[in-house]
Amino acid sequence: MRIRIEDFVIPTAHIGGVNPLPALRQRKPSIPKSGEGYPEELQATAGFMNKVLPYLTKDRYNHTPTPKAIKSYVLENEYLEVRVLPEFGGRVHSLYDKKAERQLLFTNPVIQPGNLAIRNAWLSGGIEWNIGNHGHTYTTCDNVYAAILQDGEGNDFLRMWEFERNKSIFWQVDLHLPEDSRELICHVSTVNPFPKATTTYWWTNVAVPTDGGRTRVLASNKNVISFVDGVCMYETLPYIKAMPGIDVTYPTRAPRAFDYFIQKDKDGESTWEAAAYGDGLVFFERSTAPLYYKKLFTWGNHKGGNHWQEFLSDGIGTGYYAELQAGIAPSQLHDILMPANSTIEWTQCFGGVKLDAAPLFDEDYNAAVEYCGEAINGRVSFEDITLLDEKMKRLAGIPVLEEDIIHFGSGFGVVEILRMEKDRDGKSPISMCFPMSAVGEAEKPWVKLIEEGRLPSADVTDIPLSYMTGERWLPHITRSLKRKSWNAYLHAGVAIYEHQRLDRLINSDEVYNEADDRKQIASAREAWQRSLQAAENVWALRNLAVLEEREGNIALAEEYYERAYARPEFFKDYALVSEYMLFLKKQRKFERLWEIFTSLPESFREVDRIKITAAFAAVKLLHFDYLERFFSEEHYDIREGEVSLTEIWFEYSAHKLARQRGIDNPTLEQLDALLEEAYTLCPPDYSIDFRMSENRKIKYRVG
Repeated sequence: MRIRIEDFVIPTAHIGGVNPLPALRQRKPSIPKSGEGYPEELQATAGFMNKVLPYLTKDRYNHTPTPKAIKSYVLENEYLEVRVLPEFGGRVHSLYDKKAERQLLFTNPVIQPGNLAIRNAWLSGGIEWNIGNHGHTYTTCDNVYAAILQDGEGNDFLRMWEFERNKSIFWQVDLHLPEDSRELICHVSTVNPFPKATTTYWWTNVAVPTDGGRTRVLASNKNVISFVDGVCMYETLPYIKAMPGIDVTYPTRAPRAFDYFIQKDKDGESTWEAAAYGDGLVFFERSTAPLYYKKLFTWGNHKGGNHWQEFLSDGIGTGYYAELQAGIAPSQLHDILMPANSTIEWTQCFGGVKLDAAPLFDEDYNAAVEYCGEAINGRVSFEDITLLDEKMKRLAGIPVLEEDIIHFGSGFGVVEILRMEKDRDGKSPISMCFPMSAVGEAEKPWVKLIEEGRLPSADVTDIPLSYMTGERWLPHITRSLKRKSWNAYLHAGVAIYEHQRLDRLINSDEVYNEADDRKQIASAREAWQRSLQAAENVWALRNLAVLEEREGNIALAEEYYERAYARPEFFKDYALVSEYMLFLKKQRKFERLWEIFTSLPESFREVDRIKITAAFAAVKLLHFDYLERFFSEEHYDIREGEVSLTEIWFEYSAHKLARQRGIDNPTLEQLDALLEEAYTLCPPDYSIDFRMSENRKIKYRVG
């Protein structure tokens, strides 16, 4: 089998640069609550931390796809044709079963990002590789490295790899499709080359079509973690308390979005998950230890969920899917500890099998699982995948040379290797190659820091292109402070603020200590204040504003924002003004918000997030002309779980009801009553409905 390199023409939205503002992390870990009967061992490892840095937010895209040729790699044999997109995290875009003449995955007909990933931009469809942290991964819309290698039996295989900067982990995905294989074989290796443990996570995310509602999800295990009012429950399929009376193995039967995590029975087992269709076709994935845990996510069957799926696709009803996921921890609310100098790896198979449909949809869930499981075992048994895993582990160690690289990722793996060599700290895996030619403008300051012991000088009007926040980089940044430059103090503050222990599970008492956290915040504040003393700059002012807002010092936070607003470089990028407007919205300072919005250049006023924030002020200040235009336009910068558009719509509708009844200035009490009416009498247009549930009392747990 030979891998083809093809230009793949597909409607693709414009995806530009990154938001230059560092998304400063939450201070306390999120520890989920557990309900009655929830196993103690699961609660003992639960907890997560939302963290973007050292990456920057990827929010510069539009919602108008146009045909574009993008690079793809095609693996093909007698049974399957597989297309992989290295420009989008190494995503498997399609998996076509040539015998069944069917796509086994939801294959999105467009490349259309939406705000669902850790860094914002995310695509629906295909198979996605997620590492490191809670949420869709950092590189889901980024280039990754790729090379075509040989397995020793005459077959090419595709290797993709990157360095994950948040948890400092090297990872690689090897995709194999030997001539006689009816399944796509994937081997994943994650490497911690350092003499210190780190927390990590991995989940493989597979989008499968929901086939007009005639789809059922089956799995090798039936105990699940589910969620009721934000509390973790431990239940047994096919029914869960969150969806009374509904068989939740059917993704489209629910009236709202929901998910559950399928648990393992015992160590060492090989687990599977499958999507069964009305004609008897079954897509399945099977994996070795430690990729034990499975998950189902579904948008449900309601207006907001349907809109989300079409919004992420071509908008004409072809975007309907459910997600089958596989992870190395009990849920996305859990971390695992990766030992020092260790590799965690596994093998996963993806394929299809045609069966008699009736037993797959048996009312007895256990009978349906047994029937499906026997068929999957007939295709890929425990013994089969165990032998595959042993073989794939050997192939995973094949070295990659620079001349083998056919697609390049970022240069930050190069920078990390330079630091490792300088500090004599760890050794990079030979199965991955990070050449100096990958270093770009964003990486150059850090190369200089390693080679010369200082960050390069910068003008205060320059936009910082990147940040480093890991504990191994903090000593290098601190040494750079000898020059007492505004730039060095700025980066030191960010690195100090972001520092957290990664060698303990998130819910460990050693990870968060309030007294230590207060010192850390104070040290970051001092660094940014020193940055200002060295040279007044909007970047330190902005960071201090965020810090003081979180500390409850609202007046001081506003003062910092206003000082930044008075400087011309405040308008060098729209991110600063957009964030300040959001701050004013939270503080209910709508007059000032509107004043700023109306004074902005037209290019800034056309930014979708700025328009949405302005609409909150418009509805409070009764600027109905703006709202009428606003609701006639398309809006696309909406975060998963966000209900901004419908909130504005219902309040706008309540004021319209007041006017119809001759009430010019409704009291708060009257407005609350009108809002209740608006929820029933004034349903939002489909184009603005992004609700995860139409029940206002249900708050969706994002992730």
